[in-house]
Amino acid sequence: MAFESWCRYMLGASLFFVLFGVVAAVASNTCLFEFWTVRIDEAFFGGRVPTEALEMRGFLMGPLGGTIAGSYLLQAFVVAVPFRRRERWAWHAVLWGMLLWFVVDSSVSAWHGAYFNIVMINLMPLIVFGPALYATRHGLK
Repeated sequence: MAFESWCRYMLGASLFFVLFGVVAAVASNTCLFEFWTVRIDEAFFGGRVPTEALEMRGFLMGPLGGTIAGSYLLQAFVVAVPFRRRERWAWHAVLWGMLLWFVVDSSVSAWHGAYFNIVMINLMPLIVFGPALYATRHGLK
């Protein structure tokens, strides 16, 4: 694909993750996130989650979802303007920002034995954005 096509792809994917973050913030204790919450409940509560823990998860997912949405909105703006202009710093900002998040989040997940989080959540952005970053690495100023 051409550089411009990868930019459109990354912009669309970034906006998808903005939406994901908003939904995570407001609907984390619904069936939309059951694929993940079931594993959280098993790993930390043996599947029997106290009501207080559900309430706390609902609260914590608000700031987490907001952070996801905000960071991907920022990425969308970076991709839409300076990345599209082939500015090298924008490519590095997307790459290194994502890698820093991945290493920190995955390390904490592994520390707590939540390997399912790495597989179910953390690998997805690398799979989605990795090929685009790889394909655009030589088209920079």
